[in-house]
Amino acid sequence: MGKSNGKEVQEAQQRFKLSDQELKRHVNDFYAFANNNKLTLKKKNKIRKQDWLEEITSYGSHVSLEWAERLWYCFDVDRNGSLEIGEYIAMASLLDGAPLEEQLKASFRMCDINGDGVLTRDEIIEMLKVVYTFSEAVQFHRDSANDPITPEEMDDIIRVTNFVYEKADKDHDGELDIEEFSQGIIEHPEVLGILNQFQRINPN
Repeated sequence: MGKSNGKEVQEAQQRFKLSDQELKRHVNDFYAFANNNKLTLKKKNKIRKQDWLEEITSYGSHVSLEWAERLWYCFDVDRNGSLEIGEYIAMASLLDGAPLEEQLKASFRMCDINGDGVLTRDEIIEMLKVVYTFSEAVQFHRDSANDPITPEEMDDIIRVTNFVYEKADKDHDGELDIEEFSQGIIEHPEVLGILNQFQRINPN
């Protein structure tokens, strides 16, 4: 592992409070993924977007391409079309159950579709539609994540979005920045409980 990669790994371990065992697992998974599970003398040190999307969407009909695209966008921070080891560890840690602060940051980035640093109602609705179809809580109601949202499900999504705004939009401007989003969830456990139905946000 090069010096720059080693620094990324150390920073990720501290940021996500990973044990040595957890860190080793994420590092090994990264290199296995980057090298298509092949032992090579010259290891690749990044995962290409197309390879990752093909792998993730092959896991089953409950994984939609749209969900996979949003997850990629959330963690390809430098927008170079590949995941370096630090970005991969961030993603893997989040899916394993990262500290609440990191989960909230990632959830915000996933919802911020246009990347302008604030969330509109429409952005939250669109993201919840994607995550709702993926959630294990609703999988037994549908055959595929690509099935359209039902009117009843849409009502639930709008109800959740309105509730989040009621509790978190402190200045009532119709938009949430990262501080409002995070504080609204931290200060109101009932918001956390509702969002957990969709995004599996869990306090540690």
